[in-house]
Amino acid sequence: MKKFGLALTTIVLGILLMVACNDSETINFPEGKGKVNVYLTDAPFPIELVSQTIVTIDKVEIRKQESDTTESSFIPIMVEPFEVDLLTLTNGITEQLASVELEAGTYDMMRLHVVDAEVILTDETVFDLKIPSGSSSGLKIKIEPALTINSGETSDVLLDFDVSKSFVAKGNWKGGMINGFNFKPVIRCVLLDRAGRIEGTVSDTSNVLLPNTAVNLWTEVNDIEEDSLITTAFTDEMGMYKLIGIPEGAYYLIAEQDSFLIDTIWNVDVLKGQSTQIDFVLTPEP
Repeated sequence: MKKFGLALTTIVLGILLMVACNDSETINFPEGKGKVNVYLTDAPFPIELVSQTIVTIDKVEIRKQESDTTESSFIPIMVEPFEVDLLTLTNGITEQLASVELEAGTYDMMRLHVVDAEVILTDETVFDLKIPSGSSSGLKIKIEPALTINSGETSDVLLDFDVSKSFVAKGNWKGGMINGFNFKPVIRCVLLDRAGRIEGTVSDTSNVLLPNTAVNLWTEVNDIEEDSLITTAFTDEMGMYKLIGIPEGAYYLIAEQDSFLIDTIWNVDVLKGQSTQIDFVLTPEP
C-alpha cells in the first residue's frame, strides 16, 4: 500500500533556524551572555510549474522564560526586512538570518513575522499571497525542549518552515492550471545540538542516479496515533539528497519517483551530531 502519496496541492518550502552549543569557540562575550545564530534553509519545491517562492520576514523574536513573573517578554533578534527565494536553499544549504548576544538563560518560544509571500510560476505569472493575521502579528513556534544559553557559549537553532504544508495550490495543477495559493505557515523548531542528519543517493537498478526523487522522513508513533511525516527532501541532478536538523531517534524513509516502485527503508537511527548514510535503489514499474 502506498504510505505517502506526495500531494502537490501542498507545496514544499522550508525555513530552518539553528541552535547548537560550541564549546570550542574562544570568543570573549560580555559577562553573563552567550550568542545565538539564526539560519535559513528550504525544503525543496516539487512542482515544476513554480520557479520561485519568495517570503519576506521583517522580525524574528525569542522569548526568555522568567521564573519571577507570569508574563515572559519577547526579545527581538532580527529587525531588518529579509527577503529570500526559498528555492535557492535546498539539500542542507542555509543562509544566516541573524547573530546576536543574549543573556544566559532558558528560551522557550520563537516569534516569526512574515509580512509578504509570493509564488512565481515558470511562465512568470506572479501570485501575491494573503498573509494570515496570525502570521503578520507574529507566528509563535515552541522550542521543545527549551533552549538553554550558557554564558560564554554559542548556540545554533533550526526553524523548519515547511512549504509542503504551508503553500497550498489552487486549481488543477496536474493539468497545468494554477489559480493561486493559500498560505498557511507550518513551522517546526529543532535544537541542533540534539540533532543529526540523513544523506544519500537514489538510483535505479541499472545504477543510474535519479534526480527529483522525493525522499520522505517518517516517525512511527503507535497503534493509536497515525505515523507522522517529519520532512521531505528531493534529490538533485546528481541523485543526491540531504535531510538536516533531524532530532535524535528512530525513523523510516520512503522514496518516490514517477514510473518506479516505492521503496521503504525501516529502522533508520539518527544520532545527534552524526550523519546517517541511506541509499535507495528503485525498481522500474512493470
